[in-house]
Amino acid sequence: MEEISKKIFIETTQLMDKNLKKYMETNGVDKIPEYAKTGIDMANLFGVTQNGDRVNYSDFFSTEDKVLCFDDLERANVDVIDILGYINNFVEHDHIKTIIICNEKELSTKLKSTNIEMKTFIATYILDKENDLTQVTDKPMVEKIQDKIEYVFDKANDYERIKEKLIGETFEYQPKFDYIINGLLMRYESNQDLIRFLRESTGLIITTFNKSGTRNLRILKHALNDFKKVFEMVSKNYPNTNHRVLQTMLIFTIAVSFEIKAGKITKDKFINIANNEEYKSILVSSRVLMDNRQFYIKEFDNTYYYNFKSEYRFFKFIEIYVRTRIFDMKTFKKDMEMIINTVDTSNLPGYKRLLTEEYWKISDEEFDPIIDEILEDVKTR
Repeated sequence: MEEISKKIFIETTQLMDKNLKKYMETNGVDKIPEYAKTGIDMANLFGVTQNGDRVNYSDFFSTEDKVLCFDDLERANVDVIDILGYINNFVEHDHIKTIIICNEKELSTKLKSTNIEMKTFIATYILDKENDLTQVTDKPMVEKIQDKIEYVFDKANDYERIKEKLIGETFEYQPKFDYIINGLLMRYESNQDLIRFLRESTGLIITTFNKSGTRNLRILKHALNDFKKVFEMVSKNYPNTNHRVLQTMLIFTIAVSFEIKAGKITKDKFINIANNEEYKSILVSSRVLMDNRQFYIKEFDNTYYYNFKSEYRFFKFIEIYVRTRIFDMKTFKKDMEMIINTVDTSNLPGYKRLLTEEYWKISDEEFDPIIDEILEDVKTR
């Protein structure tokens, strides 16, 4: 591939560096390793020197101590089949140990989705010439075209063929996320209160991570770092915050991070939700009124808070922080004051205690007075 190595340049004898020719003649070398062509070409092209001298060519010709690693193959901006053919030069000609790291599932999808408009046009043209385009069958037209595309342009088969020839051993990476996540928490050992809370909440972290439907540990790492800021600010300004609220904040921070940073949604999904009350109102309207405009919020709540009961489930200051990287103190204080008034049951009216708490949390001594309070409240309205 000319785009990768520019190897034609170095193979053109009349343009070859005289020092390189001298080295080859002196050492009895009549062939330049494929990987060396790339390095020498680029070194000459950009005038790279070593200690003021030209490049030491002997370093390029030694391949026994070299290992080449090609990472993120599925993200390459050039044709994957061409890249594999290029890599084959190093493996077959130079016998260099080579490692390829890629997501084969994404790679297969990429191979099938390239130039889809052109493939659809050609597949439709072929079906028309074969008189299959208008022929009545049980198979939908879209499926006919898709089958023809796969038959004519099945690069996945090309990939498997080249892989069989090129790849000697294949190792599937299956990370143990529980172990890795526990390792991520070690970075917070210096904050005793935070690490104690995170260790106690490891199950919630792992569960929320799994519910996100991704395997992106990088996003989780950033989310935990964001929660560190949240935890420290809450602990400093509102040290008596309910433990359940802190757990919900942890879930929400991780959940919003994955929803936004994994590209699942656009950032504006949460912008117009001002507080927890509006969040709950949207949930009610989507469930009772079957309002599909708010379908995403209902799915978000069902996904991340399933089997986790909490009166306060939306934190505007956290959403702003994750989305904008700005920790808005005004919104933070407003949210926290509302949380205190919501969670501190001694300040709640009787009907809210009955509706928002499991009934068994209300003592026998309190239950009858609460019922009386509710009845009196109803009479006066």
